[in-house]
Amino acid sequence: MRRKDRELKDINAIFEVVKNCSVAHVAMVDEGKPYVVALNFGYERNNDELTLYFHGAYEGKKIDIFKKNPSVYFQMDCINEFIEGTLENPCDYCWRYDSVMGSGDVEFIENEAEKKHALNRIIQHLGKTEEHFDFPSQMFSKTCTYRVRSTDITGKHRE
Repeated sequence: MRRKDRELKDINAIFEVVKNCSVAHVAMVDEGKPYVVALNFGYERNNDELTLYFHGAYEGKKIDIFKKNPSVYFQMDCINEFIEGTLENPCDYCWRYDSVMGSGDVEFIENEAEKKHALNRIIQHLGKTEEHFDFPSQMFSKTCTYRVRSTDITGKHRE
């Protein structure tokens, strides 16, 4: 990271940013071309490892890419606030943000109990709740659920 003064060095601060974000931008490579999608997510922490959970349809471009090349890079940001400068100091114009980045491999979840866990983590994160939900079993055959585990997460903060 070039701007070490903006780096989040405390893993707890990095996970606080993850907690406050609701969309992850997931980048992949399709036959040499980059492709990025914005996805809602759920997550959990295991020491310094971040596991992101996603869900969607069983078919489509991103699923086809994941099957060919499961390696992904993700980025999320929040706060997002414009800071106004002045005519005398136009370089003071800037953007306040918190962000997290990392990489990992997509792992498709097939086990019904693991799918239920993943879907609960997504709803719990987005709904800011600790409730546990039950899902109709027929829904599991229609919902593609997958995770990305990352141990190389980094964070950045701009005041």
